[in-house]
Amino acid sequence: MVSSLFTGEAAILASELLVSSFVNNKVLLYDGETGDFIDVFIEGSFNELNVPTGLSFGPDMNLYVGSFGTNEVIRYNGLTGEFIDAFVTAGSGGLDIPFYLLFGLDGNLYVGSFGSDQVLRYNGETGEFIDAFVKAGSSGLDDPRGLVFGPDGNLYVSSFNTNEILRYDGTTGEFIDAFVTSGTGGLIAPTGIVFGPDGNLYVCSRGTNEVLRYDGITGDFIDDFVTSGKGGLDGPFSLVFGSDGDLYVSSFDSNEVLRYDGESGEFIDAFVTSGDGDLQGPCFLIFSEETPIGKGGGCSLGFIGTLTPLPLYFLIPIFILIRRLWRRYMIEKRY
Repeated sequence: MVSSLFTGEAAILASELLVSSFVNNKVLLYDGETGDFIDVFIEGSFNELNVPTGLSFGPDMNLYVGSFGTNEVIRYNGLTGEFIDAFVTAGSGGLDIPFYLLFGLDGNLYVGSFGSDQVLRYNGETGEFIDAFVKAGSSGLDDPRGLVFGPDGNLYVSSFNTNEILRYDGTTGEFIDAFVTSGTGGLIAPTGIVFGPDGNLYVCSRGTNEVLRYDGITGDFIDDFVTSGKGGLDGPFSLVFGSDGDLYVSSFDSNEVLRYDGESGEFIDAFVTSGDGDLQGPCFLIFSEETPIGKGGGCSLGFIGTLTPLPLYFLIPIFILIRRLWRRYMIEKRY
């Protein structure tokens, strides 16, 4: 994580939280320290961004957003939120309802294609289709809702309709195993997944309103890290560990982002309170200080940053600081 290398004022100023607001077609910006609403970062439209899903900062520091309604991945200026282009054009490579997206260690973009039960790979510089990295329905994949590259370099995918977490070779996309077998630990309808600071796997169990924890090496069930409905959790969709070490979870049906102690799972607070900034159906979360490589909306993978070229680390906090100052200027200018 950037925060492990940079401290002090620059790191504090860098922290912002972006949330895709599914129901009203927006990407909203919140203060990463207080949870206070800052501004509408992206306002969707019928012809451009239509129902935002996954979020990921790319190696170029721009923001990439899945567009559920147009079957595209849209690229926006990471500083201003201005539209740049349809990075992945409508239906490219068979893309059918993009959900999770993240940039891999190879610099390419991986997209969970919810409607076709695939993980598709696109050139990270041009957006051109490369291949179906995980082929349709591979080893029972049914409705991929979450993606993350693990400490072993392999790709983990949540299979919503089979209640599993499937593991694929991070280089070839070949199936390895069901890392978390169907229903283990009471898992129902898994969505967001993330490896925590302890190296274990945390999974949103949407069907039970829990966050479940599994051994990061064996996949064995450890515990209900966030027990059912704790803190008002209702429809957990994605999750991310912040630079403070705490766990942030989007609660889709209560229109909140909830914060939990990153070691105990105890409820801390509603970091983003219900409907603040007109939040409706929060899906994916991303902190602005996250490294772009190996991570996507709702993913926090601290170790992966050690594989990012060092010069990029020095650019990230500078870029984020400039972005935040720009946003403050624009807000003051508006009002």
